[in-house]
Amino acid sequence: MLNVHHQSYNFFFLFFEHYPIVINKIDHASSFAFSLWEIFCSQDEKDVKIRELTAELQRERKRSAAYQDQLEMVLKDMEDHSHHLSRNIDDIVQSVKDIENKRVAVSHC
Repeated sequence: MLNVHHQSYNFFFLFFEHYPIVINKIDHASSFAFSLWEIFCSQDEKDVKIRELTAELQRERKRSAAYQDQLEMVLKDMEDHSHHLSRNIDDIVQSVKDIENKRVAVSHC
């Protein structure tokens, strides 16, 4: 972060070493110099903010992927449990039918 700012700072002063201006006097040239300085600072700040937001976006994507994996595991467990319950219910229904068939067979005898 500081390095980028430092590089812009150096460029600014190297550039204006060849084109000296009087800072004490607010004229067109010094206004231009200050405008350039603001652009450099502003761009550095934007670059820093972009890097920070990019890093935050990457962290949030990783976190989102982890949540997605967890959600998929929970849904898979729910599906497995649902199939297990369905088999149990099918077994119970079959047992009730068997008991009714035996009862009907016994009552016909």
